[in-house]
Amino acid sequence: MVKGAQVKPSTTKLLLQALGKNERALEKVSSEPFSQRLGKLGDLPFERIVEIAIEKKPDLLAKTLKAAVKTILGSARSLGITVDGKDPKQVTREVDEGLYDAVLAKYEEKWEKAEG
Repeated sequence: MVKGAQVKPSTTKLLLQALGKNERALEKVSSEPFSQRLGKLGDLPFERIVEIAIEKKPDLLAKTLKAAVKTILGSARSLGITVDGKDPKQVTREVDEGLYDAVLAKYEEKWEKAEG
């Protein structure tokens, strides 16, 4: 490791931190079938997903904020975290349909200024 280099938290760690949880909480539910664990870790507001996407911009291959958000939604789903009380897969569909365009527009400037 390069001396002085900062280790960036993983997407999983950021999502868990946003919920106020740690890796132990994830270990407790990870052995359960996906259908039973969805929502057990917690629920995040869509705007928190957007903020995590902006924070992770340097590490993502996404060229747009919308694509980055969809990536983070995929990670949330794989952990069993719901977003606005819904399965992140449904939220991803709603993003594609434009239901979150107004929220994304609020963060577009922040996305453009973020490193990456």
